[in-house]
Amino acid sequence: MSAPAWAHADIYLCRDANGTLVSSDRLTQDCLNYGGRVIGADGTVRRRILTLEEQAEQARANAAAQSLARQQRERQREDRALLLRYPNAAALEAARVKDLSRPQALIEEARKQLVSLQRQRKQLEIDAQFYPQGPLPLELRTKFDENKVLTQQETELIVGQKAEIDRINREYDALHARMKPLWARTSAAQ
Repeated sequence: MSAPAWAHADIYLCRDANGTLVSSDRLTQDCLNYGGRVIGADGTVRRRILTLEEQAEQARANAAAQSLARQQRERQREDRALLLRYPNAAALEAARVKDLSRPQALIEEARKQLVSLQRQRKQLEIDAQFYPQGPLPLELRTKFDENKVLTQQETELIVGQKAEIDRINREYDALHARMKPLWARTSAAQ
């Protein structure tokens, strides 16, 4: 003779609004509101019933864990790509030198231009000596103004490119710090 069907059914033990322990053969609203346990026919706890707040908290925790795992996988992909691009410190420094070459060339060119503008300014000052009493001719004043504007532009270009060099160096310094443990791990694995 077989046991009745209810003998194999799970029992839901939950608290109600008053805190009283209530048992049922099905999931009730009290279980969803206040939580509880599912007890098997053998008396063991099969699972815990979470309240809606606990379910929401668990969902948030799961989402945060998935986000963290995604970030870690992305970081690992970035690390692998960086190791391919910069397999050692020499490769990183070569890339730094290459990236610094353009702003350094622009600074050098601007400095040459400033020297040329200074020579031109001296010549304009010599030409201006011919007009000690009166106003300078329009053409000479225009050349002085043009020289002043070009000198200011070249000076600003130098300042901007020096800032760019500082930014590039900061980025490569940070990258070097990030790469150091990766290179150490790679060399230890070989």
